[in-house]
Amino acid sequence: MEEDFSLQQILLTTRGRLINLREDTHISISPRQISTDTRTLKKGDLFVALKGKNFDGHSFLKEACTKGALGAIVEKLLPLPSPHFFLIQVEDTLKALQKLAKFHRKRLSFPFVGITGSNGKTTVKELISHILSQKYYVGKSFGNFNNQIGVPLSLLKISSSHQVGVLEMGMSARGEIATLSRIAQPNIGLITNIHSSHIGFLETTKEIAQAKGEIIPILNRNEENYLVLNEDDAWTENFKKKAKCRVVTFGQSKNSHFKAENVSSKGEEISFTLKFPNKEHLYLRLPLHRFFNIYNLLAACCVSSLLGVSSSSIKDALFKFKPLPLHFQLNDFGQYRLINDSYNANPESMQEALRLLRGMDGKRKIAVLGDMLELGKKAQFFHYQIGKIAVKLGIDAIFAYGEFSEDMVRGAKEEGIKDAFSFTDKRSLVNKLLDYKRSGDCFLIKGSRGMKMEEIADSLRISLCSPT
Repeated sequence: MEEDFSLQQILLTTRGRLINLREDTHISISPRQISTDTRTLKKGDLFVALKGKNFDGHSFLKEACTKGALGAIVEKLLPLPSPHFFLIQVEDTLKALQKLAKFHRKRLSFPFVGITGSNGKTTVKELISHILSQKYYVGKSFGNFNNQIGVPLSLLKISSSHQVGVLEMGMSARGEIATLSRIAQPNIGLITNIHSSHIGFLETTKEIAQAKGEIIPILNRNEENYLVLNEDDAWTENFKKKAKCRVVTFGQSKNSHFKAENVSSKGEEISFTLKFPNKEHLYLRLPLHRFFNIYNLLAACCVSSLLGVSSSSIKDALFKFKPLPLHFQLNDFGQYRLINDSYNANPESMQEALRLLRGMDGKRKIAVLGDMLELGKKAQFFHYQIGKIAVKLGIDAIFAYGEFSEDMVRGAKEEGIKDAFSFTDKRSLVNKLLDYKRSGDCFLIKGSRGMKMEEIADSLRISLCSPT
């Protein structure tokens, strides 16, 4: 195929040194055949031996060869696992992967959407992809592959048969969004919001905003590109000043280009009127809980409209949208309600989830909260504050799990709550929770991805489903 890599293109792009094969050998490798994981590697793939703090892909060369890989991109030379296996030696295998993805992107002529921000990236990515699929064949980031490895891998899976690409871009340090933006070359860049996630890496929200704003110089390379911003976010005016491309905003304030009016939330249904820049109005009444908040929906509607999706198609698509796994999933088990929001957490999303818990049906509102990670030196303070906020919101009991569970409980008890418990063991937490439960309770399970709070949700679900 035209978009396949030749051996010569790979060598030129990565500046690699070929070992055990002639440079004029005819080899054709699809971008989809570039693999970093021997667990999913297939015959004919090219293996990239990435190195990290806790892994080294060079240890899996033999396995890659056994599974049928043609060769591998490596940093260090090792004994060949087969006389028919070739190596391409480079200085940095991650950079080589990124260079291949960037080369591939240059050959794709259709528009790309790049999504960054503190909260809502994955939900907005899925919403945009879902709406755009009404009109286009969409290539998108798979799962939450949004980092320095995930974005290149996602991009390599997108082919010339697609009509639009949608990529989620995350970061944990300055410079990473700039790198991903140079690879993805988005025509539409969306910054969802600026909050405290990653504050452990960057110390202040100002630094977080500067890091997320690294997408703007890439967009500025073409004044026809779009920078899409949340009009109601505190950092939007700062971003506008840096933009030389077209700027479009969404929000509830009067200055928003895509504006939500008459917002209402009742039970598991939300409704609002979406006002378009051309003064067209669209009334949306959706079977989605407010967790899929207005800003996520507005961002998706805004980007989809910029790419030519009609208002009627937007409405039809949103009505059919299904909640993502582990994103505020509601399940009723007899007289109990379980809300599994264990996908991720930071101070802002934790507060929002607690507010939503307060508004749910149920006699007692019980928050089962895991640590919020990546908060650095401010971790104790934020967990302490969440404990206080939970009580102020009227939560009836808190079951906190993790290293900072005692800080959360301390904050809660200072606000006068009696039923606040800390745990460093999930089994102990679940046992206590099962003893504590009462008919009519509503449980919220939430924590950072690394805490794997879904394990608590699964244990609780099994117990609630079991006959007594």
